[in-house]
Amino acid sequence: MKSKKIALITGVSRGIGRAIALQLLSEDFRVVGTYNSNRAEAQTLLEKTTDLELLQCDFSKRSETFSLLEKLSERKFDLLVNNAGIFCTENLDSSDIDIWDKTIEVNLTAPMLLAKKLMPQMPAGSTIVNISSTDSFTGSFNSIAYAASKAALNSLTKSLANIGGKNNVRVVAIAPGWINNTGMNSPVSQEAAALSSLGRNGEPAEIAELVSFLASSKAGFITGTTIVADGGYTNVDYIMKKEAEA
Repeated sequence: MKSKKIALITGVSRGIGRAIALQLLSEDFRVVGTYNSNRAEAQTLLEKTTDLELLQCDFSKRSETFSLLEKLSERKFDLLVNNAGIFCTENLDSSDIDIWDKTIEVNLTAPMLLAKKLMPQMPAGSTIVNISSTDSFTGSFNSIAYAASKAALNSLTKSLANIGGKNNVRVVAIAPGWINNTGMNSPVSQEAAALSSLGRNGEPAEIAELVSFLASSKAGFITGTTIVADGGYTNVDYIMKKEAEA
């Protein structure tokens, strides 16, 4: 009997991470999923399968990241999905650097540490998928740390792809646009639907299906790039759209 592939997915309690876990479990993966504080939500996934293992980790604390890596030191994964992330708004009049440090730690440093530690143990043909954001392509007003962390994650993806290439380990980033039911939605986010080519925001399952494709042999020649999945949101210039509608 062919053994199941094993995936490590960070941040599986809700939103995109949860959708990715459910998608891969439906495709006969075994999944190791991490969560931070949403233990009850994460554990509801256990009701659906016996092929899921949950581990708690707060990636804002480097000691916990190292502790997780120690637990996984003997494990070999066919897929790593760096999904866990945080979004914080900043008070630009404040000199408090804590939000910057925490955001960079979770959104950039933790994915780097996980990839560098686990990549040497990944079999040929394995994949690392980093969940970025379309915020990485534009300037921010009050979430500078988030935008910068995701832009750096795109660059990290390229470097890791270069490193992993010699062992046929591919590294790809996905930059979702506005996605419903992620825990970061607001009334303003619904306005994005009118500014996208498809006229709607995305669903977590659509990002999960893209992860599934990237982890498959069908994507065997894709590495070192960031794939935008935003329904055409970044394709639309607001003023040009209004001119056309006038």
